[in-house]
Amino acid sequence: MRHYVATDELAVLSLTIADAADSLGVSTASVRNWIKAGYLVSTDRGSITRESFDEFIEHVAGQEKLVARANKSQKDSHDHGALSLRYRRILSEKEFDGDQIGDQYQASLSNTYRNQEGIYYTQDWITERFFAHLPAERSTVTFCDPCCGSGNFILAAIEQGFAPENIFGFDVDPVAVAITKRRLLERTGFDSPHIQCVDFLEASLQTGQPQFDVIFTNPPWGKKLSKLQKQAYAVQFSAGSSNDTCSLFFCAALSRLQPAGYLGFLLPDAFFNVATFTEARGRALSLDIKALMDFGKPFSGLMTKAKGIVLQNQANRNEPICCEGLTETTVRTPTSFQQNPKSILNFSCAPEEAATIAHLYALDHLKLSNHARFGLGIVTGNNKKYCVASPQAGYLPVYKGADLQPGSLREPSTYLPADFSLYHQVAPRELYQAPEKLIYRFISSRLVFHYDTSQSYFLNSVNMLVTEPEFPITGQQLCQILNSRVMNWLFQSIFETHKVLRADIGELPIHTRYFSLYDEFNEDRYLNFLGIEETDAGGYRIKESRM
Repeated sequence: MRHYVATDELAVLSLTIADAADSLGVSTASVRNWIKAGYLVSTDRGSITRESFDEFIEHVAGQEKLVARANKSQKDSHDHGALSLRYRRILSEKEFDGDQIGDQYQASLSNTYRNQEGIYYTQDWITERFFAHLPAERSTVTFCDPCCGSGNFILAAIEQGFAPENIFGFDVDPVAVAITKRRLLERTGFDSPHIQCVDFLEASLQTGQPQFDVIFTNPPWGKKLSKLQKQAYAVQFSAGSSNDTCSLFFCAALSRLQPAGYLGFLLPDAFFNVATFTEARGRALSLDIKALMDFGKPFSGLMTKAKGIVLQNQANRNEPICCEGLTETTVRTPTSFQQNPKSILNFSCAPEEAATIAHLYALDHLKLSNHARFGLGIVTGNNKKYCVASPQAGYLPVYKGADLQPGSLREPSTYLPADFSLYHQVAPRELYQAPEKLIYRFISSRLVFHYDTSQSYFLNSVNMLVTEPEFPITGQQLCQILNSRVMNWLFQSIFETHKVLRADIGELPIHTRYFSLYDEFNEDRYLNFLGIEETDAGGYRIKESRM
């Protein structure tokens, strides 16, 4: 039986390779290679999971050389068993440079293997930044890296004054553990029994595990775990729905941290702004965050941004948080993050801009999450089979994301059979047939909305919303607000994303009262109504008269 659903959360558990290729503007061969490379996760029905597609859009889509990288993915592999055997032989020799071997081992891991295991080793200049937020006295303090790899955080701890006998390290890769032990021995003369081949998540399920004063690590990013594993760990470590491996390690590490101890994690950008990590961010904000750090894109072959968090295991006292951006350091309060939708840690926002965001949410407003129905465009299951480029009898014009401009539509370039029973997923027809609706690009870093009164149909690179009858402004007025410069600034400042999700749109403040005072939308007048003004840098601030 074919299913018809209205929301993007329900409608997009999976999508076909053809639909993914169409949305991304690439060939199906490229999508298949991205599956082989581990960027996308296939289902047993020959489709890909929506979760992996969303992560792909967030982290790598649109980056240069991605297609070339995908098409070379078959060459990007190695026999990890043979590689491990070779390095075990090297490690059995008496004389070698441990640091050099560590670098060589890291370089020998293929991109495919790194992606599957979530392995991206931490560079020295990054590890140093974490230790700057610890107290000066470290000689009697225990230190742990639960995902130590070849030991970069461990060796940095030695340089930072931790005693070798107080340092613990765990990893599931026996070769990496052996390299870390050898590097520590060469550096200190101490043959540590505390560097062990242990699965930190599994070990932390057991009672009576030791706790540590400092836990710094770079956990596996998006390591492939089964759904049952993720759910079990999430329950055990109180991670809630934040069950990505980054969140699971984060919450497991909190369970192993001494009261008033320090936790430092290097994490993908998504941890700080994507809905999946909301509960993990909430746990962090309940504690005393010391610093948030932006490291840009430090990993070769990975386009994901890396950011860091350092916190102390004590209750949040609303003390200032050091926010280290790429070019400047500012200070924000925990409250400025807690008032964000989904507790987003948008620390690249300057304090003045954060205050403007708080001001906009403090004004009387409505949210579309409570006042609109959302729907996804048509998921055909095979665009190549069904889509044609010219009108035909029995076919409907349909629009794609590229056809949509702010406030307007290009002429349709695609046509589909009008028999909706052919397709994989279709939103309820009454949404398409609504007298007025808003349609918007799904894959986009900015808001691109169009007010539609023509009962238009579209593919799943476009989404739609229909406001409830009691909503106090028209669809055209809502479209003008959502396409405005200030709303785009607000959206980008909070969510910092490359896709426009229903959940994010639903959290934007819609200041409908403007249209009870004015008949037409004017950007300058709208800013004056909100009590804010645009800065020379393209941001916004509260007018002095409102401060």
